[in-house]
Amino acid sequence: MVLFGVFLVLAQPAGPDVSGTWKLDVERSRVSAEPGWPGLIGAGAPERIHITQAANGTLVIESEINESHARIYKPGGTSSTPVAQTSTITMASKWEARTLTSEGNLVPPSGAPARVKEAIALSDDGRTLTVGISASGPEGTNASTLVYIRTEVVEPCEKWSTPCKTPGN
Repeated sequence: MVLFGVFLVLAQPAGPDVSGTWKLDVERSRVSAEPGWPGLIGAGAPERIHITQAANGTLVIESEINESHARIYKPGGTSSTPVAQTSTITMASKWEARTLTSEGNLVPPSGAPARVKEAIALSDDGRTLTVGISASGPEGTNASTLVYIRTEVVEPCEKWSTPCKTPGN
């Protein structure tokens, strides 16, 4: 008699659902001029972010700045994203409970790269997203803590940080 075994390969958990639209809570955030959120804004913090979470666990985080500002995170892997027109950020990401931790380098066209660490943590009730960002380079280390609140309301793009143009304008 031949016995056949069935093996189930369980994938690493994809992390909590952080998809949706998030609005910056300015009063609870601590925003330094630098670093901004590389790939989403040059300095400071985006007022709103939109997160798409694919079935394979990949996260796409976009700001409302209409110059193609987005970041891609691949939990359990590495991703490279263009920053502005001449730099690249490469990050290795993984879920640790309700926090996506990422470490990597922001490589400018000239000069030394900056070491970047990010932690994107979802609160237990799923309504608050806290983003810690630190960048270390030749000039020292800068850090920001951005607090976002989940929102169901998305204002028209004419009211975004960089407004869209309506047809005919």
